[in-house]
Formats: sequence, C-alpha cells, structure tokens
Amino acid sequence: MTRSVTLAATALAALTFSLPAAALDAWDVLENWDKKTISVHPAKGVPEDLELLKAFNTVYDVPAISAYLKKAQKKPAGKGGSFKTLEIRGMNDCDEESCTVFAREADLGNSHALFFVIFGRVSDIVYTENMIAYDYDKKAGKLKPLPDLPALSHSSGLSTAGLDYQVYHFNDDNTLVITDGVTDGPLAEARSVFRPEGGTYKYEGAEITINAVYMKDALDALKPGLFAFYDVDHDGNTELFLKNPATGHTMVISLPGNPETREAEFIDASKDGVPFRFYEHGLSQERSCGAECLSGSYTLVENSRAVSLLSVSEPGGQGDSGTASEYKVTFWDGRETQVALPEKNAFIAKLGQPEEAELNFQEVKTVNVRFPE
Repeated sequence: MTRSVTLAATALAALTFSLPAAALDAWDVLENWDKKTISVHPAKGVPEDLELLKAFNTVYDVPAISAYLKKAQKKPAGKGGSFKTLEIRGMNDCDEESCTVFAREADLGNSHALFFVIFGRVSDIVYTENMIAYDYDKKAGKLKPLPDLPALSHSSGLSTAGLDYQVYHFNDDNTLVITDGVTDGPLAEARSVFRPEGGTYKYEGAEITINAVYMKDALDALKPGLFAFYDVDHDGNTELFLKNPATGHTMVISLPGNPETREAEFIDASKDGVPFRFYEHGLSQERSCGAECLSGSYTLVENSRAVSLLSVSEPGGQGDSGTASEYKVTFWDGRETQVALPEKNAFIAKLGQPEEAELNFQEVKTVNVRFPE
C-alpha cells in the first residue's frame, strides 16, 4: 500500500515530548481510545496538527509515534506549516511484523477540527487498517473522542475467506475514501466515499469494481443505483447484489475468493421487483400468476458458484388448458435437462432450510468493470 505524504517545513524546535508510564501497542489504543478526552497545550511556533499528535501520544505512547516525535523535536525551526496526511513507518517500533501510523487533521473552520489517527499493519499476507477520530475544540483545548462517527462503523459488507483488507485515504479536499477489497487481484473492491459536513462525515455511496468486463452491457442496461453484499451459501465469500431502485430489477454476481478464480460470475436475476428468498445453500424467486399458478427459479450455490438452476412453470388448471407443469434444470456448464416432479422436489430440498435474511442496500455511485488482472 502506498500513500502520498505532504509534510511542509515546520517550526519543530519548540516541540516538547513527555513519555507516559508505559508504552501501548496499537490494539491497546484501539480498545481504550474512546474513554478519555485529551488536553492540548499549544506551544509557540509548533504547527497545530503536530501539537495534536503530541497530545495524543502523551496519553497513548505508540512506539512509532514516540520515535517520530523524538526525532522531530531535534529538527531546526522552519517557516511553519501543516501536514495533509503524515505517514510514520515504524518497522522496529511495533508489536507485530510491521506497522504504519497515519495522522490527519481536517479543519472545519468553526474553531473545531477533526483529528484522525490510522493504524495499519501487515500480518502474514494481509494488510489491515483501523481508524480513530477526535473532535478538536480549539477554544477549550480538548480532543474529544468521536466513537459514533459514521465512517468508523461503516462496512460495505464485502467479505471473502481470509483475503480482506480495508484502507482509509483522505483526498486533498478532506474527502474520506474507505476501500474494502481482496488482496489477490483484487477480484472486487468497494470504495465508500464520505464528505465532511456539519462537523461529521456524510456517506455518499460507493464505487464498486468487479472483474467482469463481459458483463458491461448487462450492467449498463441495469443502471444500478443500489448495492448489497450477502453470503448466499455461507462459504465466507459474499455475493454482490446490484439493484435498479426504479424498476426493482436486481442482478446477482458471485465474486469468488479462490485466488485461482479471477472472474465474477452471474448467478441469477430478479425481475420487476420480485424479491429473493434465501436458503442455506441458495436462493429463489417465486412468482404467482393466478390461482394454482406458479413460476420461478431456484439456484443452488456452492463455493460461490451457481452449480445449477431449476426453472419451474406450474400453470395450474391443467385439465382445462391442457398445459402441464414443466421443470428444467440448467447446469453451470450450460447443459439442460427436463425433470419430473420428484426430481424438482429433490432439487429444492438440496437448498436446505429457508432463512430470514434482509439485504442491506446502500447507494452505489458507479460500477466499474475490467479485465481480470
């Protein structure tokens, strides 16, 4: 992971630093940060954002920040300035393999500012980040924890079996982008966008990227405005639901977590707002077309793949119309076969028990498709 860092020449000679009784690792900070308001004591000639970092670390002695501040106070005074995002790499000052600390101040222009500290670490092959946030009351000289800031608890819902990452990035206009994705590829990612508004950060929606360029025409036709992730077969990999709120039409795309599988797969679609019904191992859509009349489909999902689909047509009133019920199974490789009622019931039984599930739809800004990497 890379980040652009802007750190202007600063008047650091006056920066003083005092150590608390014992150093804390990042996990200790993340567990306790919201329990204490921090006092800030500005020093002449020291940029405000560095004062916030110093005040924070006086309470929570993070080794990487402590090492940075010790070096910073020895630098000669400059013309002053402020960082956009300060990056501190402390490979030898962390409790695990490696870590990075990011700090950011977002001035709200009303005697208040938001102060963020982000802890990033590498463990095995997975890079993860966690963010904490404070409201800085300049008049009171206090950093107040903001545990209820929407961005801190936000989740796109994207999940894969052991290959997830979540990273935070601030643009120059203080827009916050939270990227959820998969480390290998990535097969897919969701970039949730937040903008500062009224002393907090307002969620604007997400940009979704999938490796499915062959689906571009279908996605363009769908014009999705909402998205949700849901693990249909409970294998640890979520499926992507894209919905057009005007028509109710929904596409379901599988985004397998298997590193060997680098393409998304279309599972099934709901037309005209017909809701999905979820089972232990799949999903269905059932449409009533009158008395004793039913049509629909049942999709068996295993390991994030649509293994087979059962199409059902039960017109009802067979004696009068002469139209018999039809049941057809379509397999993942395109083969089709007609089945009788016992086989139809056996197929539905494979789906397991019905489940109570509600999709958490969120606004989607754009859907990007590309060739697998």
